Amino acid sequence: MEELLRGAQAAEIIPFDFSAPCLYFPVRHHSPACAFHLRRAIGRYRPDCILVEGPENANPLIPVLADPESHPPLALYYSYRDSAGLLSEEKESYKCYYPFLDCSPEYIALREAAERGVPCRFIDLPYGEILLATADGSGLRSRAERHAYNDDGLLSGGRFAALLCEKAGVRSFEEFWEKYFEIRGLSLSTEEFVAQLHAWCLSVRQETPREQLIREGCLAREAHMARRIREAMETYGRVLVVTGGFHTWGLLHPEPWEPGRSLPKDAQGVYPMRYSLEAADALRGYASGMPCPGYYDAVWRLLASEEPELPYDRANLDFLVGVGRALRREGFSLAASDEICAMELARGLAGLREKEQPGLYELQDAVLSCFVKGEASDSAAPLRELRRLLTGERIGGLCSGALVPPLVQDFEAQCRTFRLRLEGAATRQAVWNLFSSPRHREASRFFHRTVFLGCGFAQRVKGPDLLRGTDRNLIRETWKYKWTGQVAAALIDRSVSGATVEEACRTELRRRLGHVSLAGEGAALLVQGFEMGLTDETNELAGALEPLIAADGDFFSLAQACRSLHTLWELRELYREREEQLPRLLDGCFCKLAQLLPSVAAVREDRLSACIEVCALLYRLSAGEPFAARRPILLGALEQLAEAPDVNPGLHGAALGLLYGADAGWKSEVLRVGAGYLRGTREKMLLSAVFLRGLFSTSRDLVLIDGEFVGMLDGLFARLTEEDFTSLLPELRLAFSYFAPAEIGRIAGRAASLHGKRSSDVLRSPAVTAAQYARGEAIDAWAAARL
Repeated sequence: MEELLRGAQAAEIIPFDFSAPCLYFPVRHHSPACAFHLRRAIGRYRPDCILVEGPENANPLIPVLADPESHPPLALYYSYRDSAGLLSEEKESYKCYYPFLDCSPEYIALREAAERGVPCRFIDLPYGEILLATADGSGLRSRAERHAYNDDGLLSGGRFAALLCEKAGVRSFEEFWEKYFEIRGLSLSTEEFVAQLHAWCLSVRQETPREQLIREGCLAREAHMARRIREAMETYGRVLVVTGGFHTWGLLHPEPWEPGRSLPKDAQGVYPMRYSLEAADALRGYASGMPCPGYYDAVWRLLASEEPELPYDRANLDFLVGVGRALRREGFSLAASDEICAMELARGLAGLREKEQPGLYELQDAVLSCFVKGEASDSAAPLRELRRLLTGERIGGLCSGALVPPLVQDFEAQCRTFRLRLEGAATRQAVWNLFSSPRHREASRFFHRTVFLGCGFAQRVKGPDLLRGTDRNLIRETWKYKWTGQVAAALIDRSVSGATVEEACRTELRRRLGHVSLAGEGAALLVQGFEMGLTDETNELAGALEPLIAADGDFFSLAQACRSLHTLWELRELYREREEQLPRLLDGCFCKLAQLLPSVAAVREDRLSACIEVCALLYRLSAGEPFAARRPILLGALEQLAEAPDVNPGLHGAALGLLYGADAGWKSEVLRVGAGYLRGTREKMLLSAVFLRGLFSTSRDLVLIDGEFVGMLDGLFARLTEEDFTSLLPELRLAFSYFAPAEIGRIAGRAASLHGKRSSDVLRSPAVTAAQYARGEAIDAWAAARL
């Protein structure tokens, strides 16, 4: 390392003296080597106070994190609601995570302080003030999907790091860091390790433009932390400061900075939460600490054990055996000799790369070389299993006295009630019998409520979808669910809506209703309330939906509302729900849709299917009580639709089919109009397939009963050119898809009889004779010989 960085010079610039009143210890987040040397340093320095980098508004939660009953992975969840518009006119909400793993130096500092009974505090600006000090689009205000407080982007990026990796002959910064700090760092003294880390951090900082430090809020944060350090030194004789190594120079030489505007007290919040190794690894995309947390967690456990020798070598052996065991469970042929060869290869590679022990990258290369038997793609089973183990599946836990929002507590209590497993990071499956088990019905409602809150906990993969009107014949629901840190974060965000999942859903349902302007959106909320079992709210929604229906002039919004309301009306007995207001709402939708139906005569092709479905739905509704009295209104609207000069051919056919279904006297009119499409000009014939699609969707029995219609179809096909027939073929196939296979057979037989054939003659071609087969083989052989 000395040939790459000048550690001695850095040690002179940034002192590290165990006799000093203030000792600055630089770290990289989630680094086992930093945690290892920090624990040593605390033992030697015996501080009176430990100061840790972290937003100081989380100081009351330090006892929760340091409690022996709490165990990592844990995280602090920070949120800020810009209701005053201090950051932007959009008044957005912001959030970030501060993860703590077993091997996180900051977590080691918290635990060591608790065990030694010395004060420990976070010293960074509160989260909201960090945002105020950061420019839009930079740092914690970047446009990333998720943010980690402990961002190592400045430490690991830039041109300097790229050039140094090239000089060292390594493939990435992470491999460089592991070689010179994680593995070699274990054999150095604490003073030597800190000197090398200071050298790296100081070199990177010198290459970072000052403008970037200002934009990302570094200078403001460092000035605040330096002020807190000075305050601690006035009270305590020996102060240990644990911060990211990039900030050490800034803490020793802070620039003047004065706090800006004060924030409202209720604008920001912070909560402790259970976290997972998988979630910590997901934050790697945002430069948050070390990669592959499962791997370095295993290394740290070996380092902290009674036998800490060769932790990387022993961890690699454990991972190779684990991958081999998982592959054999899946049926792969992998012998113990393959694992032995892989271990020897990892050790050999470490020797060639001048490493004291094989690390993560030697492990990956060994698995790729010895376990992958075919194509080396990212989806290869050995690499997939290795990636799963390197990520890790462990989930942390909080002590019983942790400050957890009531909504999160209720969520976890309901998971216990329904025996949902939250430990581990695996995706699990649950099947609910909706109509035979009241407990399963309640569990289904709970899952629907989590979906409504948008916490990402559960997803339905099979079962009746009342909102879309699909799979309503199914009596079971199949869900997959998985607990992640994002689930807890989403529930914390929703805590303002209520103390229980049900109460939060009720509040959110009312809030969304207040923003609804169309009947279709309001009816969709009614269905969601029905699925969640919120009977009181569905009655309230039904009352609010009536004026929406009366004021809505959008045909398709009303159509969506009608479909949703009809679904609830049909299933009210099956789901044991009484919805007394549904008939009145459906009647309102019916009348408005019948009134608007003639106005959609020239409907666009992309909305034709939806329009036909609405016509058929209104027809079914008017077939029985309590809507039978509305049938004349519908028939009058259909007549106007059929007579419209610009009517869409598909809608024309559907309207005529429904009129024929209500009154057989319309048969002659249907045949007359059909003849106009099937026997008319070329332009009319090219529209015939769409007309047939609409007609068959509402009255396919016309073709089955009346032979004249089949004759007209036969005449159409005889007159069409091959090109025209090919262009109509997709629509024709769609039109005939409304018939059952047996009905298709009847139509085919009737068509064959028009040409003096039987259906069997048409559907079955004569068998190939032996002579014809031999002739075909001879032609194939002749062609093969000349190619």
